[in-house]
Amino acid sequence: MDKFEQLMRDAQCALILLANETTQAWELIEPQTIPIDAARTYSERGLSFGGVLAWVDGNPRAALAVELDDAAIAAITQESARRFARMVTHPRWCMAPVMHAS
Repeated sequence: MDKFEQLMRDAQCALILLANETTQAWELIEPQTIPIDAARTYSERGLSFGGVLAWVDGNPRAALAVELDDAAIAAITQESARRFARMVTHPRWCMAPVMHAS
């Protein structure tokens, strides 16, 4: 198992980083099957797998496969924090409360 798979396995929430090292363009996507039209758009922009950003036991973690400049890293960090904050309050990502018998 590589570092990306391990991070995905350990994560409570995760995002996939698509990046273009040449242009420093990037996109964060949720781990899921990518529709063909979206995949074409990413490809046209020169985006490919750049790593995984995750939330593990209350701590941010990242495993990157590309070199990015400081400005891109700062922007990705800010956007991932915003997305994780939204994810933890979205019903799709929240676990149902556990009911205990009295």
